[in-house]
Amino acid sequence: MYATGTKASGGKGAADDVEKMEEERPVSDMEYCSAKDAWEKLRIRIKWTDPPISGDASTCMMSPLTIKLCIECEKPIILRNFSAFVWTHVYHQDNPKGIYREIELKYKEDSRKWDETGLTTYEFSTVVYPTCFGEYRLTYNVKYIRPDNVKVMVWANEFQDDCRLLVTDPDPGNEWMKEISFSQMTQNMFLGNYKSILAAEDLGFDAVLNFDPETEMEADSVLSANITRAFQAMEVGTGAAFELPPEKIQDLVKWLWNVYPKYQKILIGDRDGISHAGSAMTSYIFANNPNLTFEEAYRYVSSRRFIYCHKGLKEILMESYPRD
Repeated sequence: MYATGTKASGGKGAADDVEKMEEERPVSDMEYCSAKDAWEKLRIRIKWTDPPISGDASTCMMSPLTIKLCIECEKPIILRNFSAFVWTHVYHQDNPKGIYREIELKYKEDSRKWDETGLTTYEFSTVVYPTCFGEYRLTYNVKYIRPDNVKVMVWANEFQDDCRLLVTDPDPGNEWMKEISFSQMTQNMFLGNYKSILAAEDLGFDAVLNFDPETEMEADSVLSANITRAFQAMEVGTGAAFELPPEKIQDLVKWLWNVYPKYQKILIGDRDGISHAGSAMTSYIFANNPNLTFEEAYRYVSSRRFIYCHKGLKEILMESYPRD
């Protein structure tokens, strides 16, 4: 089962979150901390956002979270001089540490609208998949460069006046678990979800490494002794905020090293085929290819299947398999 809880940010209190947010907040030459001030001085503002601020929103872990904002301007703008961001500490596929960082929102083509007075709006958006349950905060800003090269930043609202986002446990019917799903990583290694584990024999796999306890119990009744199986309980919750034990990482890499030359089709799986399994595959690729950086190993795996890595995995691998 997926671990449950209400806080995924290491148990820090609200005061710690605010302090961390202030320390890492983006800066610019000129800064406007509310839509009202920005409109009075610049005739530019963030008109609306989704999820909204101030307000509350919720989503499920590993479900797509669409993030949008709309800029309103008194006159048309030069889009290449503008960029839009959401600023948050939500764990997602490119933020395995859960630190505050910006996520760029892309301009939505053909979204420009204007009224009879000349007021013009532009929409920007992106999609992320939260990778750990918990309570998070997010806000928005836009940046642009004036003709005199002064960098200006406009926030959607006053500091700390944010959206409070609740990420809950995964939806059992999400796209990662609703049907058999597996992806090829190397010549004979694949990543897959629990349904692919249960169907491993029919799919032609001759070796399976599984991380999900529930699936392991069910697999006992559906898979024959013809398949070589290993079960590795990570003993931590599913979610990017949970650090994997270094000794577990080393053990599974050794197991994969051992079975790789012996079997024609090896499946590495967990409930969704992207969490513990994703970290395991990234660990194997990194350990087996001393010429690769951690980032290159992660990109190799994530380009073949959507995965995320657990917090601290890079540091564990760098210590276990040091580079020259």
